[in-house]
Amino acid sequence: MAPRPPPVSVGAVKVSLRRWLAASAALLAGVVVSGTLLIAADPDRESILVYAAAADVPRGSELSSDALRLARVKVDDSAQLFMPADRAALMAMRAVHDLVAGQLIQHGDVAGASGLDDRRLVFVAVKNAPPAGPGSRVDLLVIRSWADHTSVAPFALGVEVEASVAGGLIVVVPSRRAGAFVYAATTMELVAVIAEPGVTDGAEVPVSSPDEAIAVASQ
Repeated sequence: MAPRPPPVSVGAVKVSLRRWLAASAALLAGVVVSGTLLIAADPDRESILVYAAAADVPRGSELSSDALRLARVKVDDSAQLFMPADRAALMAMRAVHDLVAGQLIQHGDVAGASGLDDRRLVFVAVKNAPPAGPGSRVDLLVIRSWADHTSVAPFALGVEVEASVAGGLIVVVPSRRAGAFVYAATTMELVAVIAEPGVTDGAEVPVSSPDEAIAVASQ
């Protein structure tokens, strides 16, 4: 007759069960933590899909499906960009200036057919104008001088540039604003701050003293 195995105590069973439950809980916690880390490390987690030009698009051309592609980008403010839900509206528009392949399409880059008819070119004398190609956006600031102080204040933000020429810029404005730009070009001292493609609208504020300049610059 084979010998009987030694009896197992109830206490030993309970200890083994507790160890098994503890190991299972640790394993489950590890899986949860690993999943969280994978989500946090996902480079696409904070990016969005927006429309870009799939090829060069000449001014006045319709934005056909062949001219568009989706691009995944990270931006602080997407209000000026077109997302997948905007596809139908975007394809009903035309380019208001030449678009280059890969360029993110902003609201100011396109318009309906009627919007293309109301575009006026105005030369604006700009002090130390930065290099700005067609379709670039600039914020125009006006410098005013009095006997006791000088101030810098926004004149027009997000203005489209048609060309950069000697002494200034040729900008594109609707007819209702053309008079204001002509007046500024002949009577005001303007400077231009170029905006990189895809950035948010300008938020320049008036500055009229050294203390204000230091306070604004330190924000």
